[in-house]
Amino acid sequence: MSIGIARLAYRLPTHKRSIDQLEKEGRINSPASLLSDFGFKNCYIQEKTAKSPDLLLESAKEVASGIERDSASRIFLYSGINSYFEKDNNKENALELFQYPVAKLRHALELPKANSLAISQQGCSGLLSAIDIAYHLLKSSHEENESILCATVDVLTTGTKREIMYNVMSDAAASVLITKNSDKNRIVYFHQQILPYYWDTPLHENELLASYFPMAQRAIESALWGAGLKISDIKWFVPHNVSLRSWEILAKLLHIPMERIWTNNIARVGHTVSSDHIINLVDMEQEDALKKGDYLLLFTFGFGASWSCLILQH
Repeated sequence: MSIGIARLAYRLPTHKRSIDQLEKEGRINSPASLLSDFGFKNCYIQEKTAKSPDLLLESAKEVASGIERDSASRIFLYSGINSYFEKDNNKENALELFQYPVAKLRHALELPKANSLAISQQGCSGLLSAIDIAYHLLKSSHEENESILCATVDVLTTGTKREIMYNVMSDAAASVLITKNSDKNRIVYFHQQILPYYWDTPLHENELLASYFPMAQRAIESALWGAGLKISDIKWFVPHNVSLRSWEILAKLLHIPMERIWTNNIARVGHTVSSDHIINLVDMEQEDALKKGDYLLLFTFGFGASWSCLILQH
């Protein structure tokens, strides 16, 4: 039985700003020239207007279209930013605190039998963890055509600066459909290393910067060992879209050429918290960069702190 990511989709806001514009508007901390040296050019921002597209619903509808309504057993909705799920507590009617985006999504997708659950608080690692949970649930299930939809959305609150630890942050949403007997993106292995000592991100910012690279190297090497693969077996390293400079450093530690890391979207999109890997995989497929049988290693770091790897075979 091949359990894999059968369908993928993402959405970006229509509103795009260059890092030079962000600097003029006071929406970044570092000079635009420095962020440009780190590989960033653009940022996508979800403006709160009546005409703003529903990024989450649009991406989820694309991956859910065509599936049998009864085949989707679960919906997992992840957000690395707590504010997406939290309601304003200053409400006269307490019932307004119980309006759940994941239930709204299930209703809009017309999947009434799908058990829906929202998860959070694993930073940029959460979607990979959701995919791992979906994999194990499908593996233990006896239903032949069962599928699980995993969706993610991260939108920074109005007024929040668009730079986090020298990374330019875009808003985005992405969705994947995990199925049995998938003809592509077979899930091979998932590995995660966690250091909960770093749970207070602002307090440990400098320590996180210092530990990032050795822990990233360890997580990637451990994932390869667990999957029974060598680093030379990996056709593509599919990154989270943090700075190009950080990937150049990590590539040297791993002794791999930069040509094997898909960095095209660092400049175009920047970092989107949870959607980077799906954005990259969709674009890689559209550009015919992926071939049948290619091993792909998806790596990310999440505040909290966790270093995560998901190995797929296209």
